[in-house]
Amino acid sequence: MPEDTLKTEMIRLLPKLRSFALRLCRNPDQADDLVQTTCERAIRSLDQFDPATRLDSWMFRILQNLYFNSVRDTANRARLFDLAMLDFEDSYDGAKAAASSLELQKVQAFIGQLEEDNRQVLLKIAIEGQSYKDVAEELGVPIGTVTSRLARARLKLREFLEKKDTAQGTKLRSMPGGMS
Repeated sequence: MPEDTLKTEMIRLLPKLRSFALRLCRNPDQADDLVQTTCERAIRSLDQFDPATRLDSWMFRILQNLYFNSVRDTANRARLFDLAMLDFEDSYDGAKAAASSLELQKVQAFIGQLEEDNRQVLLKIAIEGQSYKDVAEELGVPIGTVTSRLARARLKLREFLEKKDTAQGTKLRSMPGGMS
């Protein structure tokens, strides 16, 4: 089936996809976002579509998988947030919070200095929570390239943090009443 015909058929499926998404999400805005993401994913993956299968089945499967991934990611984020809040509530220290904020600003500035390719992959995977595969597709590079860029970015960040820890440890040992 030619690509133009597939896209035309996708357009015809939009009302059914939206109805299905609305039944899953029960939120019109989320349903619209889910349908849009489904169409984007399907168009990017047209080369993987098997003409022997039904287009509507393929599209509904994409939508359903995206929805389940979203639900799982939201549950994980909520769980991690709850854990972080427990730690925060039990051990809130204003001075520590101010120091952490300064530290975060320094780390953000350092990330801003990374090479564009490495920074882009680090932010998409570590901050946005995208999968290696999605990042590879979005950037148009092999997954191995994403993996190596992420490894380089993490290594440079680790070296930066270790230098800071070493410098802070030296300061603590030289202070009166320090850790020596």
